[in-house]
Amino acid sequence: MKCLVASFGFDIDFVLRRLTIGKYNRVVLVALKTSEGFERVKKAYSTLSLVCNSLRIECILEPISPSTLFRSVYSILQYEASRASELEIYLTSGPRILVTTLLLSALMLPKDYAMKIKTIVEGEGFDCTVNIDVYKLLERLCLDERDKAIISVIEGRKLTLSEIVKETGIPKSTVHRRLEELITRGLVVKTETETYIAKPTIEVTYTE
Repeated sequence: MKCLVASFGFDIDFVLRRLTIGKYNRVVLVALKTSEGFERVKKAYSTLSLVCNSLRIECILEPISPSTLFRSVYSILQYEASRASELEIYLTSGPRILVTTLLLSALMLPKDYAMKIKTIVEGEGFDCTVNIDVYKLLERLCLDERDKAIISVIEGRKLTLSEIVKETGIPKSTVHRRLEELITRGLVVKTETETYIAKPTIEVTYTE
């Protein structure tokens, strides 16, 4: 099952656009429930749920109280990640505090859940999309200084083992061992030409 969890406010256009790109079985709209504006959120949800019903996509609204913001958002992501084979977290509409909480909650999930997650952010008013691989980001955050040094020199560059050794100043045997470990962790790729390149953790696409 493929699930889309989206931060949600008054604007349905972002989620509608996402529905034309991916094929989802379930859409979960996470909205902040405040005294002002929540009626508009419910109206937007009512319209969007009609579209989802016509596409045979299950669509639910999850109202979140500000007083239980982190706990509620984390519980929702944990539940959806436990059920889905793929989970996309879509961070565009809704209050910034909700968007930020969704991203931080995703980073705090167990790694077996994080492996299922992709996080997407779209620009408002311009054609730009940021895709975040949550699992790779978590792995990157766990790296020690030597691994970080190796990754940094092959970020967007294809280098041979000798070139990496020269640029990092780390012994060749250590670099080779670390590269093999980073390949196993899904953070580095070895090419057919015996060069190494870091797998992107965050990808940005922008159209002028």
